[in-house]
Amino acid sequence: MTDRVKQLFPGVMGVYLLAVLSGWLNSLLTSLVNLEALTIGIILGMLIGNLVRVPGALKPGVTFSLETILKAGVILLGLKLDFHSLIGLGWRALLLVLILVPSVLILACLLGRLLRADARLSTLIGVGSCICGASAVVAVAPSIGARKEDSVVAVSVVSFLGAIGVLVYTVVAMTGSLTDVQYGIWSGTTLQAVAHALAAAFARGPQAGEIGTLTKMARVVMLVPVALVLGLLFGRGDSSVKNALKFPSYVLWFIIAGALRSANLIPSSILGPAARLSSTLILMAMIAMGLSVDFQSIRDKGFKGLTLGALVFLGTSMGVYALVTRLF
Repeated sequence: MTDRVKQLFPGVMGVYLLAVLSGWLNSLLTSLVNLEALTIGIILGMLIGNLVRVPGALKPGVTFSLETILKAGVILLGLKLDFHSLIGLGWRALLLVLILVPSVLILACLLGRLLRADARLSTLIGVGSCICGASAVVAVAPSIGARKEDSVVAVSVVSFLGAIGVLVYTVVAMTGSLTDVQYGIWSGTTLQAVAHALAAAFARGPQAGEIGTLTKMARVVMLVPVALVLGLLFGRGDSSVKNALKFPSYVLWFIIAGALRSANLIPSSILGPAARLSSTLILMAMIAMGLSVDFQSIRDKGFKGLTLGALVFLGTSMGVYALVTRLF
């Protein structure tokens, strides 16, 4: 066993055991309330992470679960998609994403001025809200010359709000009047990180989950032009090009997997195990996300940032909710 594996094993195994526990609790509670294992896992993660705290020896494995294992789960999720069944979403879903991303970013910057927040902090919160959460913040921060503390606050805010959003959206999934298509688009276009969008979308069912995943991936693709434009606006053109080239390759593999599945090029004997593995990996990532939410950090480092992020999220969620009920 290599040193790297030894370093990651305790945390990954801990997250896996919590995934098993989440599945068991879900089966136990199904007759009372249908929370889904993903939601239970996030709640468990947040409770443990803030009441007990994650031991230092487990943190590398938890981080690995949230980043690398999530990407593997998303790629395998592509094997569950049939693009033919999703083609009915048409140009309206794509247009919604194309309009939404710059609109949310502009909204964050305007609200930031009203709240007298730092321009770079407002921009990072806007990027994290409109593209792909903490990943977008980390990718764009060097492009705009953001300070480390701005990045920390922005990551904390979007991660916290996304986790809370998953719980709220799950309630809407169980009690709301949206169709599976509408709910999937709403989740995929408004929740911050890939993990947040997938957790909320699949809480409604497989169709909503697939649609939410596809629309979320469309938002992730916008990372490239947004990083380039922001770098130019903040006078750091070379840095923006460099960071735009760091576009997440797992999104491309997700699309390739979906295309292979849609073309019936994947043997049916592989699809079942791949789907089950994908569900397990994504559940582990959700738990790792919950473990990474630090309520203390939010309180101490970014009340103004939290206010800004909450207003952006609330406005985006309500606005898109109204749109999807009319367009889809």
